[in-house]
Amino acid sequence: MPFRTFLNRLLRLIGRGDRSLSGAETSDACSFIIDPFAEDGIDAGEVRGGSIPVDAIHTACRRMQGARTKRELLRTIADEVALFDLHDLEAMNAGFERKVANLPPDYRDRLVASVREEIFGAHHRLVLLSRNGSSPGMDERPDTASGAYWAMVAGACTEKAQEKDPKYLYLKYLLSGFVMFVLKEPAHPVGTPFPGGQIVDEWEGTYLCPVRDRADDVPYALCPYCPAVQSVEPTYPEMRARRQEQRKRECLENYWTNYKG
Repeated sequence: MPFRTFLNRLLRLIGRGDRSLSGAETSDACSFIIDPFAEDGIDAGEVRGGSIPVDAIHTACRRMQGARTKRELLRTIADEVALFDLHDLEAMNAGFERKVANLPPDYRDRLVASVREEIFGAHHRLVLLSRNGSSPGMDERPDTASGAYWAMVAGACTEKAQEKDPKYLYLKYLLSGFVMFVLKEPAHPVGTPFPGGQIVDEWEGTYLCPVRDRADDVPYALCPYCPAVQSVEPTYPEMRARRQEQRKRECLENYWTNYKG
């Protein structure tokens, strides 16, 4: 399915309550969130320190595919991320800010804040965890989707290399893989805003996403591998308060139903 056709269908499904975004801006915003392969906004002159050869990416991806525990996967991801420095993180963030510069300020600022967490927050947690390694479940096997994910990463970087240096695309996939398969959290942080007002949310230990099952056909997307589940009701920020109120009512009803006094 052509990506633009997919976006049009997606926008009809998730709603477009944010009236400050035009049709083109809404489609662009969705593309920026869902499609890692979209233009990264980074000029060739900003890539310093040399590229990472595609063959080296393939070798690392095979190691990550073969990781027997989350600890082993973490170690390999950390080794690969160590090839990058703070400048690379800043270049990724600056490139994204340039991409979204024409979006309405309120939505743009919320989206940029989420992406900063996606980049710098994930990197910070990766460094800390790789140094101490003391986190529950580190000796568990990675999720079964991990192998397919790293195979996809190798393919995506190979295709990107035909048109542009895949260095920053690879870094994005590394950070996202760490979050999804070591931390078991969604690729996009809780609170990431979608056009129309819905967000990535969390409720009683389950991560909810308004587009989780609707982006499986997007080539090289993170969605098919993400531990978030498709939300069955809208995930507007105010819905959390409604769910909490509903849970309170259910608890009260259950109490009086089972009260034996």
